[in-house]
Amino acid sequence: MQDFFIHFSFRFAKSVPLFCLIGLGYALVRWCAFGKTESNAVVKFAFNVSLTAMLFRLLAQQFLSDTQTDPRLLIAFFGACLVLLVICRFVAIRFLKIDSVGASVFGTGCVFCNNGLLGLPLAVAMLGDQYLPSIACVITFNALILWTAVSLLVEQGGRRFTPKNFILTVFHVFKNPLIIAIFAGVLWNFTRIKFPYYIDEPLRLVARSATPLSLIAVGMGLAEYGISKGFGTGVILSAVKLIVHPIAVFALATLIGLGPIEKTAVVFLAALPCGVNVYLMSRTFHAIEAEIADAMLISTMIAAVTMPFVVTLLRQVH
Repeated sequence: MQDFFIHFSFRFAKSVPLFCLIGLGYALVRWCAFGKTESNAVVKFAFNVSLTAMLFRLLAQQFLSDTQTDPRLLIAFFGACLVLLVICRFVAIRFLKIDSVGASVFGTGCVFCNNGLLGLPLAVAMLGDQYLPSIACVITFNALILWTAVSLLVEQGGRRFTPKNFILTVFHVFKNPLIIAIFAGVLWNFTRIKFPYYIDEPLRLVARSATPLSLIAVGMGLAEYGISKGFGTGVILSAVKLIVHPIAVFALATLIGLGPIEKTAVVFLAALPCGVNVYLMSRTFHAIEAEIADAMLISTMIAAVTMPFVVTLLRQVH
């Protein structure tokens, strides 16, 4: 027990600066006159340039020739996500008295993680580079699988799901700069060609900005929202997202015999706070907007403690 507490304290101390950067982004918008224009510029650069450069460089040059990623990690992560999504949707309708569309958004909030801006930099900082291929594999399929499932559930709530809408969803997913960077990096890796210094060094320098800029961007995004009337439901959603979701993924990963690196990667992603895209979905469908905004703030604050705890627990288990 003492050994666990020592390791947890070490990882918590290591994670504090990362969450301080989220707090910095929040403060810049709330109290330092950074407006939506500045916030959007930081988010756009972090997502479209810094994270893209980091993923492309890592996958193209450093990993895939030495690391095999077990494809069963997709079963562990998305299998648990889809089962939990359906259960949470049922609970929201039956016990929380939320309408069908709102329940679909609630279920999505319980399983949809902030993989891009938050998951990637935290994974690099808290786990290490060797976990990036597994993380990238999940991110590649995350939007396509979960958003398709949600579209089907929303159809039951009275919205029409058509093959055309499905094709548009797939097209939108593959326009994502992170997805493009992942595929481009994998394809380049197969060539076994090393980048010359004058290409690799600029990529490396830009990639180094990914972690601080991404975390500041997350804080800036959170500053748009405030605790409101949806606090109670937000707490419930946050508890499911930060506790039940990683437990479900861990259980399925253990059941199918996933290796330690892949298991750690998928459980880590499941332990991330509620994703910003869920709030955008709630606004699009005009459903439980206050509750999702509260869940984003609450889960992100609590994750400062739960994320180091999960990483420490996984390291102790393996």
